Parts: sequence; C-alpha cells; structure tokens
Amino acid sequence: MIASLDKNPVSGEPPSLFAILAARARVASDATLAAFTAIGGVAAVALIAVRPRWWMYALLPVVAGAFGLWGILERGISERGANRSARYDRVIAAMQWLAVAIGTVAAIVTAFAVLGILLGPFIS
Repeated sequence: MIASLDKNPVSGEPPSLFAILAARARVASDATLAAFTAIGGVAAVALIAVRPRWWMYALLPVVAGAFGLWGILERGISERGANRSARYDRVIAAMQWLAVAIGTVAAIVTAFAVLGILLGPFIS
C-alpha cells in the first residue's frame, strides 16, 4: 500500500527501500510469504517465551514476519478485484500500515542493536 502509491516514479530517482521490498513481495510465491509470516511469528513468540532477556534476537524474525504479512495482505487486495467494500479496504490498509510500522521499527532497533554490539568493544 505504501509503496504502491507512486506507480510512475521519477526516472532519475532510485526506488525507495519500501518500493523495492514491495516489488519483491509481489513476485514471491504464496508459500514463501506464508513461511516468512509463520516463521517470523513463531520464532519471535518462542524466543520471547523461552528467553525473555534475548529479545533482540527476536527482532529479525519480526521483520521477516512483517514482510510476509504485508505481502499476503497486498495479494488479498489485488486478487479480490473490484468487488471489495470500502470497509474491507480500510481494514486491509490499516493492517498493512501496522505491519509496515512494526517491521520498520524492528529493523531500526535491529540496526542499532548490531551497531551497539559492534561498537561496544571500541567504546569501552
């Protein structure tokens, strides 16, 4: 939804990260998207349940799960066609925004966690 707003980007401008990921999700198979969603959700819940202090290791599966969920929701929009209600569109759009927000926050926190791990020995 976010990346699909601009169908004709300016030719000299490279596509955004969201547009690249959206293109990858659109060409991925249903099984791949479902696997990303399932593995991301199960791994995150299992890791947080078993070892809560290792929460940072659950962030990457959360990113993969958000990617898979967004792709599944995008498929739901494209396959349903024109016979959708306005309520359906609002619910799917809200779920897509939520998946993008969760995935983006998890990716940013992952990047900072990796940066903290790598810089920790140099700063101390």
